[in-house]
Amino acid sequence: MFGMPRLPPEDRQHWELGEGSDSGLAIEKSWKDLVPTHKEMSRESCHQQEALWELLTTELTYIRKLKIMTDLLAAGLLNLQRVGLLTEVSAETLFGNVPSLIRAHRSFWEEVLGPTLEEVRASGQPLDPIKLQNGFLTFGQRFQPYVQYCLRVKQTMAYAREQQENNPLFQAFVQWCERHKRAGRQMLGDLIIKPHQRITKYPLLLQAVLKRTPEAQTREALTAMIAAVESFLRHINGQVRQGEEQESLGAAAQRIGPYEVLEPPSEEVEKNLRPFSTLDLTSPMLGVAATHIRQLLLEGPVRVKEGREGKLDVYLFLFSDVLLVTKPQRKADKAKVIRPPLMLEKLVCQPLRDPNSFLLIHLTEFQCVSSAFIVHCPTSTDCARWLEKTQQAQATLQKLKAEEYVQQKRELLALYRDRDLESQSTRTSTPSLEGPQNNPEERIPELSTIIPHLVVTEDTDEDTPSVPDDTSDSGYGTLVPDSPKESHSPLSRLHQRALRRDPRLTFSTLDLREVPLRPQPPDPQAPQRRSAPELPGGDIRSGGSLPRVDPPTWSEEEEDGTSGGGNVVVETLHRAQLRGQASPSPTNVDSAGESPWDSSGDEEEEGSVFLRPGYGPSSHPLRAEDMLREIREELATQRIEGAPESPGSRPRKLTQAQLQRMRRSHIIQLDTPVSTSEA
Repeated sequence: MFGMPRLPPEDRQHWELGEGSDSGLAIEKSWKDLVPTHKEMSRESCHQQEALWELLTTELTYIRKLKIMTDLLAAGLLNLQRVGLLTEVSAETLFGNVPSLIRAHRSFWEEVLGPTLEEVRASGQPLDPIKLQNGFLTFGQRFQPYVQYCLRVKQTMAYAREQQENNPLFQAFVQWCERHKRAGRQMLGDLIIKPHQRITKYPLLLQAVLKRTPEAQTREALTAMIAAVESFLRHINGQVRQGEEQESLGAAAQRIGPYEVLEPPSEEVEKNLRPFSTLDLTSPMLGVAATHIRQLLLEGPVRVKEGREGKLDVYLFLFSDVLLVTKPQRKADKAKVIRPPLMLEKLVCQPLRDPNSFLLIHLTEFQCVSSAFIVHCPTSTDCARWLEKTQQAQATLQKLKAEEYVQQKRELLALYRDRDLESQSTRTSTPSLEGPQNNPEERIPELSTIIPHLVVTEDTDEDTPSVPDDTSDSGYGTLVPDSPKESHSPLSRLHQRALRRDPRLTFSTLDLREVPLRPQPPDPQAPQRRSAPELPGGDIRSGGSLPRVDPPTWSEEEEDGTSGGGNVVVETLHRAQLRGQASPSPTNVDSAGESPWDSSGDEEEEGSVFLRPGYGPSSHPLRAEDMLREIREELATQRIEGAPESPGSRPRKLTQAQLQRMRRSHIIQLDTPVSTSEA
């Protein structure tokens, strides 16, 4: 008699029952009342304005209908419950999240549609569809509450129908609301389904505007708006379909009873088996995206024969990824699982001669038979249906797993790509250790090739030999530094250990061009030297090595280190000739190798050390191994280790067998680091 009683503030705020909030939801009867120049517009432009005006007017009409559900139905029900009537009816179940829908549409009107209408009122210009673009491009974010409402709309309608059929007082209340002047002749069922109808109408309203729009830019904007709305509708449909499938799966799982495949022999065994005797069909499928829900594809009674046993009446459930063999229970409504679940990806179905039967084979991971039984169907049609449904389910499952595998690979590649970009940006932003950061030449790369450092001698006149030490097994001396500091340095000790294992000749850089280097970890603490390391003290115990002899007496010129020979190999041969009291003396050899040894007698018959028969100065240079062998043979011809040497006698030549025993294949191993510039 005196209007709707007021509700507490918290209820009014929750149900969107504000007073005087509908003052801004007013609109003129026609767009022509706002555009004075409508008579001068073309027919196509007028149709476009009519389509836009329909979008605005239907939006306000829909908001008013939503307000009927809250201001009339929800408010009346809550007031009755305050006095003890209809307390068994849940307003939240009946109206869902309608207040959230009202707030979303109010915001959409106040931020998108309302400002566009106000601009037309102020300027008198026609409605511009581009003004609505930003609002519709964020359609999914604005109307997210529709996902929850559409998921529960079927349950809401079923609940309202059930209450009207079973609750006379609720039926009387609904009839009073429907006859109320504020209801606008709207029925409760129509009001509940109205949000679902409205959200699907937006693409049609926008397409009507697009159909009447000739401008290319405006058409492009409308197309983007329609695509955004349709994308959100597809999302809602996917969520609704997934919810329906989940509900159907739950109903099917309720029909399947306990999982009792094994009969425990004792209570102790039963206690240990109990945690593993649960079959959860609502769990996600393995190897498939979580959006795909397990579905019940086919079910029915059949007879199976396993091995030589008789036929058994069972009830089969074919799901998207598994086949269950159950036994109906007479006293209970649920079926009992009597066989382990048969995964479809490991299942093979083969038809038999009998049109009513087929063979069911379950394989293991090794593609071996795990179990097999013959299925007898009531009719041949049922048998063909089981085979067809099973094969279709297997193909669908394989496709879904392949799609999920590809999607995971794409996500993994995208993750690695992002990490690579982050690492590259980090390396780019890392300052250089020396010099300004903006100089790319002075930056030190994170992954740089480390060149092993080898200590070799240069073919220059500045490097003069020092005290020789004739302890090599090949009969020649190796130049060593005379400085005591060098002998006690860590690098010298490293050289001593290396040369103790395999003492070799120290070559020049020109002779090392053909020698493959073995990479060694760089030692930043090691000093850069241009002379050879010290030889180890004491006897070198190596197969075929020559015994140690006393060093010969050197001349003053050699003791002072002022020898004119710059080549190390030449200096070594020169000292060997001095020990053998040979007459020829070495001369400086240029880079082209045009200064041969001055030899006579048998030495001339043997040929030059550096030029073998058939090779000239312009030939390809010998390898380091060949140089060692030639030097070894030349030195061996001048001295026989352990034989007495008379001052006036010439060195004896070795026989061919002796030369063959002394000649060995050597591999040059450079264990000493060298800098890049020296290499």
